[in-house]
Order: sequence, then C-alpha cells, then structure tokens
Amino acid sequence: MTRHKWRPLDFWMLGLTAFWFFWTGLVAQPAQFIHDFDQAIALPLHHSPQWFQQLMVGYTQLGNPHNLTIITLVLGLGLLMLKQPRATIFLWINTWIFGGYGNYFVKQIIQRPRPTAWRLVQIGGYSYPSGHSTSTTLLIGSLIVIAWDLWPNRYRLKRWLLGIGASLVGLMMVSRIIVGVHYPSDTVGGLILGCCLLYLSVRLTTGRRTGPLNYQSTHQNSSKE
Repeated sequence: MTRHKWRPLDFWMLGLTAFWFFWTGLVAQPAQFIHDFDQAIALPLHHSPQWFQQLMVGYTQLGNPHNLTIITLVLGLGLLMLKQPRATIFLWINTWIFGGYGNYFVKQIIQRPRPTAWRLVQIGGYSYPSGHSTSTTLLIGSLIVIAWDLWPNRYRLKRWLLGIGASLVGLMMVSRIIVGVHYPSDTVGGLILGCCLLYLSVRLTTGRRTGPLNYQSTHQNSSKE
C-alpha cells in the first residue's frame, strides 16, 4: 500500500481550503466586501461588447450538465481506447461525483439566491458556488493531471496545456457572470472548491491514475522503470 507522506504543497492546499471556508462564510453572511467585489467585476462585464456576450452565451452552454456529461463521456472513452482505464475512472469520478455532488451539497447549505438584475439565459437553483466553475476546473484539471502522468518529460507541451486549461476555466467563470446567473464571488468559490477537490483526488490516487486496472500488471511495469 502506498504511504501518503506530507508534502510542502499539502500545506498550501490546506491554506487554500481554509480560505475557501472563509470566503464561503463571507458569502453566507453576506459581507459588504463580497457585495463590493461582485459589483466591481460584474458591472464592467455586463457592459462588454455585444459580440463577446453572445460568444459567452454559447460557451457557457458547454458547461451545462447534459453537455458536460457528453464531453466527459467522450473523453473517457478516448482514454479507454488508449488503454488507460484508470485515467478514465479518475476523470469520471472527479467530474461527475466530486464536481456534481460536491457542488450540490454546498449549494443546499448556503442557499444563496441567483442574481436577477441581468439575465441572458434562464436557470433555476441556488447561486453559490458556481457549478460550471467547479466542474470545469475538475474536468480540465483532471486532464492536465493525466497528461502530467502520461508525458512526464514533455515540459513545453505541459506548459501549453496548463495555459490553455487555465484560460478555458477562466472563460467559463466569466461566461457565468456575463449571462447573469452567477455573482463573481460564486465563480471564485467554485474555482477554489474545484481546485481543493481535485488536489484531494490527486493525493488519494498517487501512483494509481494511469495504466491497466490489473494491479499486478501495473506493479510490474512500475518495477521495470
């Protein structure tokens, strides 16, 4: 059995988790700082160019549960074709279980109403945290982690993937604000929640994210390296 020793990054992630609880508490109060933060970011985005708003309306649909399920299913099947069933399970659990139920659980506790002053799309449910931000962070983050495992020496490619992935997550956060279904603080909360859940998943699956499901085959391959 793999022993999970403490790493320096673990302490940083504990700090990020503590900050998420602090941020969530400010949202739940609600604090004046959160109101000012939301206004300062949302108002300029709501006055962004029309073409950009329409682009974000289309982009935000990719994060809807139905579309995200199809995207994740296709990506998982692609990993299966590459003989990476462990990576497929890692991706599906993070996106469907952690991303779906983790976010839903927090929403039911905080029960923050969605903004109503500006709407380009219609949606129900609670506002905090942004489910699109959480799920996109877990989806993109899981793919980057898998790429890190499969291509350990391709540093330039991994830097490009990290940059593109961060941009896709950032655009999803912006899109949720522009279409008027989330406050900026919702998207920040969703991003941090997704990062914390992803890191927890990564630490729990160290050494067991790639390769066949057969333990002996995986152990033999790792022994030869």
